[in-house]
Amino acid sequence: MSDDFKRVESYECPMSTCAAPAGSPCRTGKGKVAIQYHTARFRLVPQLAKALSVPTPPVRNPGSVWTELPRPPSAGAEPVGHVRLGYARASTARQSLDAQLDALTEAGVTRVFSEKISNRATRRPELEAAVKLAGEIRSSGVAVTLVVHEHKRLGRGLELAMSPRN
Repeated sequence: MSDDFKRVESYECPMSTCAAPAGSPCRTGKGKVAIQYHTARFRLVPQLAKALSVPTPPVRNPGSVWTELPRPPSAGAEPVGHVRLGYARASTARQSLDAQLDALTEAGVTRVFSEKISNRATRRPELEAAVKLAGEIRSSGVAVTLVVHEHKRLGRGLELAMSPRN
């Protein structure tokens, strides 16, 4: 069985008609467990943001009467620490990352993801890795800040970096 439902259920459903709390599946307007999670909810998970649908697993009894399940222990808890991750990017192989790396170190970044990749690239593997790690760290109850030397360094990866709760 896929762990997708656990990732989705780590967030509260943002749909006003559902508002399922973290740890519970989405619900229909008629008070049943939804057959699939609401799009607004599963898009909060970076790995599922481009999925067309995420089905509710059989273990959640889709179609049955909805009841709130126990919330995960970390839901609503104060962060137990803080981690600063950094991202540095240059557009060409000839450009240096040194100034960005120095600035990130000065800002107290504990780990830097860096790459030399064109502005035209549609994927930023190192940025994706940074956001994924940030999500994993956050799920353990630690606050995470993604630090970038300049806003333009994100380029087309901005949508990924701005994913809510990551």
